[in-house]
Amino acid sequence: MYQQATAADLPMLCNVWQQQLMCSEKDAKTILEQVAGLENIYLCQEENTILFFVAAIPVTMEQLPGVYLYGLSACSSNGQAEHLAGLLEYAKNQQTMKGKGFAVAAIPSQHQEVWEQQGFVPYFRRRHLSRSIRRNLWAQAQFDSITAPRLGQLRNKYSPESVSLPPEGLVVQLLSLYSQGATAVENEKGYGVFFEQGDTLYFTELFAQSDYDAQLLLEAARDRTGLEHAEIVLPENSEICLGEGKLELYGMACFWGAQPPLRSGYLPLILDEKRGVLQT
Repeated sequence: MYQQATAADLPMLCNVWQQQLMCSEKDAKTILEQVAGLENIYLCQEENTILFFVAAIPVTMEQLPGVYLYGLSACSSNGQAEHLAGLLEYAKNQQTMKGKGFAVAAIPSQHQEVWEQQGFVPYFRRRHLSRSIRRNLWAQAQFDSITAPRLGQLRNKYSPESVSLPPEGLVVQLLSLYSQGATAVENEKGYGVFFEQGDTLYFTELFAQSDYDAQLLLEAARDRTGLEHAEIVLPENSEICLGEGKLELYGMACFWGAQPPLRSGYLPLILDEKRGVLQT
């Protein structure tokens, strides 16, 4: 009933991914083949019909190898909870044999109790805050100069507890971000990634050595775009704007064996479950 995907399954997997995650065929194939790899995609079949599949994308967290379970797609409504539990268990067993010690995932929109029964617990929290940006013509920064290797270096510098994609995953992620209108901003003491929507800058990632350095990044973005309002998402353990914002849960984790002494963790710019692309 449960098995690893093969090349023969790829057309069907792309089709289901496109329909349920609203992405293009190109995006679907890129993530399935290049980011996850068919050897890390698992199917639940019954009478030659695929009921469920999930991608176990290789990641690391503080150098520990694990997987990001993404794109869990149902091809049938029959016995979803039972088949989901079996597929999660199968994926766990297969990845454990590959030396992976944990799995992370976004908070599911349904069947959360099944995930909890498989050992997943709330783990990733973030702060969402609003900020008005003053004008500062002296705020200097570089825009859209961050490459995939550079993004990995910056995350490791400012948030070593980040869940990290492999190099090929970072390339796809950054290309997807830029193609969808994201702007990267960087100075000597921090960086950010933001989208423009209406009269607002949405910072989906922002790191800096101090509040002052973060403010300079915001001011540089304001000077570039003319937008004076920012909505900012920060990791739970960020020291920027301490005491501000609303804390929200957005991800979970399951450690297969004894949990190592990690900090709270950060799940950055992960695959967008709604679009099927590497975004926020």
